Amino acid sequence: MHKVFVGMAVIIGLAVAPITASAGPVVEGSVGVGWQLTTSVDRTPVNVMVAPGWGFAGLLKLELGLLASLGDVQNSKFDLELRPMVVISPPLIPLYLRGIFAVQNFVNGPTAIAYGAALGVSFGLLGAGLFVEAGVLPRNVKVDATTNARVVGSTSAPTKDVFRWFVEGRAGAYYDF
Repeated sequence: MHKVFVGMAVIIGLAVAPITASAGPVVEGSVGVGWQLTTSVDRTPVNVMVAPGWGFAGLLKLELGLLASLGDVQNSKFDLELRPMVVISPPLIPLYLRGIFAVQNFVNGPTAIAYGAALGVSFGLLGAGLFVEAGVLPRNVKVDATTNARVVGSTSAPTKDVFRWFVEGRAGAYYDF
């Protein structure tokens, strides 16, 4: 029985040792698309994100994403946002949780704050990998006071801020240096 416990301890030690020794830069690139959940479901613009960051022992990543929203749907324009993110990824399990804080509308304003989370699956080998995730990113949206249509940029019509739920799907690749 003693040999079984020693064998298990050696296997666990060998599995965890490389994890504790790895820390360093990481970069992710991804493409996402979302949907605004109101009385109807409206697609949001396709976005492209590059997120450099720092990984700690394969368990935690701190990243700063630069996201470009392409403006490919009605009532939208090209815009930029910053997304500071925290990724928690337990060892030996391909699931991860991403906490997201976003500062939006740098180009067309007004700047807005959003926060949310995503759950994803990732698979990697030798530092390179692929991931797919789904998340929620609720936020206040400026809308026309009479039509409730989203306002992009400035307008002379009266506007109001409305809280809306957004869901987003994202797929991409990463490399841990």
